[in-house]
Amino acid sequence: MTALYIIGVILGLIVFIAFGYYLWSTAKKIYNYNIFGLGVIIRGLVSLGCLFLAFSMSEQNDGSGLILIIIVAILWFWTFLVTWVKSNFFIAFFSVIYQIFAVIFVKSVINRLLKVLN
Repeated sequence: MTALYIIGVILGLIVFIAFGYYLWSTAKKIYNYNIFGLGVIIRGLVSLGCLFLAFSMSEQNDGSGLILIIIVAILWFWTFLVTWVKSNFFIAFFSVIYQIFAVIFVKSVINRLLKVLN
């Protein structure tokens, strides 16, 4: 049974990556739009910073954490709208998940570069 779980996870990862590649290539080929562009990455990194600050301010009861969470939602909605305007709703809806993973990947690369430089 464990082998079936391992095979299922591997097949799930392959399908996830293949679907992400399909979204990216369709947006690039038909609409000439890169769903992992610089604007997406910058908005995502700013939203991660706001999310970090919101959780670090969670002990304060002045509402600043809630405002930062709202800013995070606005930034991701902005990313969704830009992708929708430049491609279509299907690509925009499903690419948000992949854009989040891309931002996390870029953040980890930046962290590793900063560790190497220090």
